[in-house]
Amino acid sequence: MFKLTCVDFFFRTIPESFILMWGIHIFSGKTIDMFRYILSSLILAISCFIIRDLPIYYGVNTDICIILTIIIVVFIKDIPLIKNVLGTFLLYFMLSLSETINMLLLSGLNINTDISVLQPLTRCIYGIPSLITFIISVIILKFIIKNKKVISNYF
Repeated sequence: MFKLTCVDFFFRTIPESFILMWGIHIFSGKTIDMFRYILSSLILAISCFIIRDLPIYYGVNTDICIILTIIIVVFIKDIPLIKNVLGTFLLYFMLSLSETINMLLLSGLNINTDISVLQPLTRCIYGIPSLITFIISVIILKFIIKNKKVISNYF
């Protein structure tokens, strides 16, 4: 079982939660109410931080965080449930894919990727490429959805 530290919380979990919520809003096509966006992102980050402290197997915490993300977005009351669920699954898939790409990159560079033995700051530095990849994939998602709406308006 791996527990988050305060460094992980501030430099990984919070930015990841903000990007995740932003991506769900992009997927649903809804504008962002800044107060609800910040509140829901912080609630998600704190919830994921607490879930990581539970004595459960690694991977189960991700499933619980997915369910919590859906519940938190439901309480925002801006996004329909179907788009919420689909957006949440898509964004968590994109997050997993970016982390996989990062781990393959680090392994290709012969860098030790065992997160249980790394110092928190080193772990955060090693996680920066996956965070950047995640941001880029959300921006690409925004671009695709925007262009799809423009193209569909002509037909």
